[in-house]
Amino acid sequence: MIIDFKPRYFYLLLLCALVGLTGCKDPWKDHTEINIDRLDRTLFEQMSSDANLSTFTAYVMKTGYDAVLKSSKSFTVWAPNNEALKSLDANIVNDTAALKRFVGNYIANQSYFTTAAQPSMVIRMLNGKNTIFTKTAFEQATILQSDIYVRNGVLHTINGASVPKANAWEFLQSLSVASAQRDFIKSMEEQQLDTSKGVLLYKDPVTGKGVYQEGTTFKVTRNRYFQRISNISSEDSLITYIILNNAAFTAEQAKLAAYHKHADLQLADTLTKWSVVRDLVVNKVYNINELPDSMTSVTGVKIHLDKSAIIETRLLSNGIAYVVSSIGYKLMENKIPTVMIQGELPDSLRVPAAPAARIKSDPSGRRFTDLQTGSITSSPSPLYYYRYKSTVNSVKYEVYWRAINDILVTPFSMKVDFNTSRSFGSVLVPLPTTGYKAVPSILGLAPGSDAYKDAYKEVYLGTYTAEAYGTLYTFLASSLAASSTAPTALSLDYIKLKPIN
Repeated sequence: MIIDFKPRYFYLLLLCALVGLTGCKDPWKDHTEINIDRLDRTLFEQMSSDANLSTFTAYVMKTGYDAVLKSSKSFTVWAPNNEALKSLDANIVNDTAALKRFVGNYIANQSYFTTAAQPSMVIRMLNGKNTIFTKTAFEQATILQSDIYVRNGVLHTINGASVPKANAWEFLQSLSVASAQRDFIKSMEEQQLDTSKGVLLYKDPVTGKGVYQEGTTFKVTRNRYFQRISNISSEDSLITYIILNNAAFTAEQAKLAAYHKHADLQLADTLTKWSVVRDLVVNKVYNINELPDSMTSVTGVKIHLDKSAIIETRLLSNGIAYVVSSIGYKLMENKIPTVMIQGELPDSLRVPAAPAARIKSDPSGRRFTDLQTGSITSSPSPLYYYRYKSTVNSVKYEVYWRAINDILVTPFSMKVDFNTSRSFGSVLVPLPTTGYKAVPSILGLAPGSDAYKDAYKEVYLGTYTAEAYGTLYTFLASSLAASSTAPTALSLDYIKLKPIN
């Protein structure tokens, strides 16, 4: 086939082609060119180019964060627009330190895109606070523009602004009403010597304390509640914190005072208040619609929070707080603990030969360790014993033991005595005792038999009433009737003191 191109048609086609080439642009190339231009900008330059962010940009400059956002490190900024900042408290704007905390609440190290929030993230901001970021929101503010990628990070614009959230301790201190809980925890503050960077010269031979080079140690204020229970001022973990109003605090104090009796009335009051505040921190955030029937506190106590008792809910930078009018728990199962005395951990002992700690398995396959001294053939005065030191509440206890006789083919007897001092058998301090109990032998018994299984069950010994809160010494004592023909022994897996009403 022959096509005859006439000159005028050829020129016309050529002209159309040139027009088409100059009038059309590649959309991807256009997109790439725009991004390249943006990647030449810093976060500060990108914010400065947006008229809707002029107020926040001015605050950034005032607080010195402009230098940060011009640096080569990567950051993410959630910038409130001008409308969002219209109602910002003038006291914050006019206080440089407060304004810096405010601005720092909207800047984070590293680059965070909305795709990373699945469905949400908790992000540490430059002011040290934690903030919740989702695909569409920053805390309570909606993200208007997202994932604006520039040379040193990512910019999001938002339509809301608020002051940085308080942590649990800051919120407790900010309460306008009187708070016995706050006052007691505050009273736990004390001056301590920080020796973490101290140069140790020698240890005092009398006190055993270290003597450090002058100028290498310094005094710091620390709170015993933070050290022993939970540092509720820390931003490093998320918690549910329960705050008792004064009526609830007083009610709890009255309930628990009976279990913290002491001759020193001031100490008794401190012990009671400590028991009130001890179990109010949970290492998990429970929103009000997610509250379970029971929550386990950091101390292991299960507590119940009734929604009807919640007076105020406050989102925190380290979790959530509930101000409540009451709190629930099982007193004898949780709040006043069962005391478990492990046989292999004596505080002191008096025995004719070194005892042996042995790892064994019971009939169900559970492993345990007991302490044994076998073949005692004489009974000195005072008797042979194991001594254990523990802390008890002022309450009546049921006493149990688990003791296995795989030493002698005949039963041997032991008893449990108690004393508030270290001494055993003193005529000046008569010991309350649960009396002697025989421990049957398992030697010769078939491992699967009922008698064999029964020998591994804990045995009820009697009751003991502790008159005061404090240290209790528990003695496991040998039999009086030991002889070469009828020897006795000591063997203990554990002694259990179970509080009862």
